[in-house]
Amino acid sequence: VFIPIAEKDGSITALGKQVFEKVCKFMSWPETQALGLDWVNVNLSPVQCMNPHLAEEFIAIQRKYGVPAAKIHLEITEESIINLTTLQNQIARMRKEGFRFVLDDYGSGYSNLMMVRNIPFINIKLDMTFVRAHFEDPNTLLPDTIRAFRELGFSITAEGVETSAMALALDEMDTTYLQGFHYARPMPMEDFYVFMKAAGRQAEEEEAGDDCM
Repeated sequence: VFIPIAEKDGSITALGKQVFEKVCKFMSWPETQALGLDWVNVNLSPVQCMNPHLAEEFIAIQRKYGVPAAKIHLEITEESIINLTTLQNQIARMRKEGFRFVLDDYGSGYSNLMMVRNIPFINIKLDMTFVRAHFEDPNTLLPDTIRAFRELGFSITAEGVETSAMALALDEMDTTYLQGFHYARPMPMEDFYVFMKAAGRQAEEEEAGDDCM
């Protein structure tokens, strides 16, 4: 509800910067580092992508907290690709520092394979409406899209995974990552830490049980 308002009045730039700093701070905590997280994704608004100082501002924040840039994956939507030249300049500057970029919500707009190849994305996130449509009326579109992106060297994240049956089917389609309520609901950072600690303990107990068999 509030994001379109923030984008319209320009406050999304300050808000996005605040979110990015909170994420860097969270990733710098010794407790968080002990979780062994490979990376965290942070969303960028199309309005933020038009900020000519975005790269310098984010690099300064990342260095302030000493978080390796490779641990930050920045998600941008199809709308951001409209101003391709500005976006490419921002991405080039940040990639030199180690940041990685992800295309968010693929399948909800106008992107195509050739357009996507103009940006050095490492991951394509398939929009939940695109994913769920397959399970409501199965056809070859979703598996063909996943196969095409994988052949081009992208990893794939499927959004909107709500059941174990969806997870199994998407895994069989060679989907790299799965995201959705089947795994967890959105939660504050502090709750996420507790959630991950509990998941880690459960994994250790299951592994110990397997070793005893």
